[in-house]
Amino acid sequence: MRSFKGVTLVVLATALVAAAHASAGAPTTVSQTYTVGSLTVPGVSTGLVLQNGMSVTVTGAGSVCPFGPFGPCNGPNGNAAQNTTVSGFGGFVLPGAPAWGLVARVGSGSWVQVGTGPKTLTGTGQLVFAVNDDLFGDNTGSFTATVSYSCWPGWGYGDKNHTHCGPPGLDVSAGNTPGNGTSNGGASKAQSEPRAPGCSSPPCGGKK
Repeated sequence: MRSFKGVTLVVLATALVAAAHASAGAPTTVSQTYTVGSLTVPGVSTGLVLQNGMSVTVTGAGSVCPFGPFGPCNGPNGNAAQNTTVSGFGGFVLPGAPAWGLVARVGSGSWVQVGTGPKTLTGTGQLVFAVNDDLFGDNTGSFTATVSYSCWPGWGYGDKNHTHCGPPGLDVSAGNTPGNGTSNGGASKAQSEPRAPGCSSPPCGGKK
């Protein structure tokens, strides 16, 4: 009889797990928008930490005036006529890319040109943005970077195979970020310490 009960419990547990996955529904796309300042590198640290296999799509908007309010201004695509391979001020963030455009980096990876996008970014680590400049103190203006990614509804406790974005209706604009079956609760964009998606108190695990 004990053996029968054990089999019953295993079958019941398997059914509950299957039901939980079925209730998760299909993946959805969520977006967050960040203001990229033009006075520092990086212009913004998003707090969004990409794990292996996670990708985000970025679009850019806004304008930056590299010579202050009295000079010409540029959009996220920058100015390709300016030679960024040479500089008298320590070098451009991304030499060879258009000057004063929107660039991004994931973790310790290389900087890449984003422009107006859409640009798909992958990698492991925190997503940061900057203006491709070599002298920042005289800049005015800012860009906005909208980051979109696909995630599954729910917190995803125990599910390390998908990125989860919390229960339906969760306000991602308030700083909540996706989770991957580890600790959840959402990291605020205002917090300076990088966190894995959905991580409330580092260290947190990633997808296995």
